[in-house]
Amino acid sequence: MASKVFNLRIDREICQGTGYCVRISPELFELEDSLHAKVLNDAPPAEFEEKILEAATLCPTRAITY
Repeated sequence: MASKVFNLRIDREICQGTGYCVRISPELFELEDSLHAKVLNDAPPAEFEEKILEAATLCPTRAITY
């Protein structure tokens, strides 16, 4: 069975820098000095699927896509 492939992105135009994504998965996200979230790995392995889905769901502006 093929592993799921992610194309993790944050829309900086709508990101409000709440940091939910960073708290959920600091391995994948960080807050920049501008207080916008930044993706650290845009093609994370499938083992991060649960954290990606949680971060995208909890993002109040829905800035995270995958």
